[in-house]
Amino acid sequence: MSKKIFVVLLIFMLTLAGNGWAYASGPDQDFKTVDEVFKNILKYHKDNPKAQQLVEGAIWGMIDTLEDPYTVYLTDDEANQFVDAINGNFYGVGIYLETQPDYPRVLEVFPGSPAKDGGVQAGDTITGVDGKNIKGMPLNEIVDFIKGTEGTLVELTIDRGGKEIVFKLIRAALSVSSVNFRVMGNDTGYISVKTFGSKTAEEFKEALDGLAGQNITGLVVDLRDNPGGYLDSAAQMAELFLKPGDLIVRTIYNDGTGEDYVTEKNDDKVKFPVVVLVNSFSASASEVFAGALQDHGAAKLVGENTFGKGVVQKMIPLEKGGGLMLTMAEYTTPSGRHLNKIGIKPDYTVTSEELQLPFALLVLQPGRQRVVRITPGSREALVDGEKVLVKNEAIVRYGTEYLPLRFIFEALGCEVLWDGESGSIAVKKEGISILIPAGGQPLLNGNKIEAGGNILVENDVSYVPVEMLRALGFSCTFDGQEAVVEVK
Repeated sequence: MSKKIFVVLLIFMLTLAGNGWAYASGPDQDFKTVDEVFKNILKYHKDNPKAQQLVEGAIWGMIDTLEDPYTVYLTDDEANQFVDAINGNFYGVGIYLETQPDYPRVLEVFPGSPAKDGGVQAGDTITGVDGKNIKGMPLNEIVDFIKGTEGTLVELTIDRGGKEIVFKLIRAALSVSSVNFRVMGNDTGYISVKTFGSKTAEEFKEALDGLAGQNITGLVVDLRDNPGGYLDSAAQMAELFLKPGDLIVRTIYNDGTGEDYVTEKNDDKVKFPVVVLVNSFSASASEVFAGALQDHGAAKLVGENTFGKGVVQKMIPLEKGGGLMLTMAEYTTPSGRHLNKIGIKPDYTVTSEELQLPFALLVLQPGRQRVVRITPGSREALVDGEKVLVKNEAIVRYGTEYLPLRFIFEALGCEVLWDGESGSIAVKKEGISILIPAGGQPLLNGNKIEAGGNILVENDVSYVPVEMLRALGFSCTFDGQEAVVEVK
């Protein structure tokens, strides 16, 4: 361990002891060395550093030696902002965005917010923030641009039906529920959980009761982009789906001891089919909830592999202000899975974000026949009559229509994976197993078929010709304007 690291470690220990800087006289020689280094820096360094500067440097240096991205030092303001964010309290304009290929779209405008009062509407497309074009930027970066200090101005450039509108909004303090819910179609409940705050479990139970009163026959719980929050909230939510005595999660501390979270008496256990939507940003408490339901067979998971944050932090207030967010334990799912840096593999992998929810509906209603309509050159398709965004358009080459392979198969309820052993694209659905090589004949349930053409690859995107879809047993028509595809 270097001298610098000793400074970092021991000065922080002295600070925690509350003894100040002038009296570092511990029994160990290292304490004397630390005190000596500290005093000499303060007295002789040419830049006249402040004690607080050295303290914070010591804290961060010690934390850096842990190589743990989740253990952090927070100032008073940062600690308060962190807790506020988990509980849905933040400074912004009050809009909830969804990703689109180029620009994000406003999915929801919160009542009483600056955006609502200013005239922003659900369905608006945001193309700029403070005069900066945000085309192709990650959604989290766009959100960070829009959020900010209460009372400050933010300018949003919006496209509404081809017309550009500029809104100048004053950021305000907002309190937003972490749970939204609705009925889809006539009989499927949908609950979106944005974070696991102190009231999330209570809000979720209220949403569940409201949906049950509408006679739903299935439920989708959407945890996509949910970064986590309080472990207790996730455990309380999971209880609603599990039997009494079921293990929800096990935490393991540094001394080898652990703590089990177990379902207690539950008279209101959910009895209808459940699908949980996850993606690569579903983390921490989201993984606790999803892992518990998956292990106990209480839900199917649809989407992408989760983030892989299998450790638990505790906020420790510091006597002189601020807090230490310290990793205290690792957790495992009921079956003993360690998730840190691994995540949870969904039961059905669907990487097209716009198709994850439609896919979930097919899992809940396995006998449902899906119809997909797609037009070359259009960024929209119809999936069972509902508009869905298409990242890669259908194309016509050499007089043949090619459809984006991943999109069309996932829209039809198939998983699309890479089979490394055969070097082929694997397409799976109950009763259907397809292997499509880059060239040559595809295999349907192990049998070679005459496909009438090979897949086409342009700009790293694979396209399947309509002739191949027909040969694989799908109903596929193309009238020169629109392709209609369905499972026979």
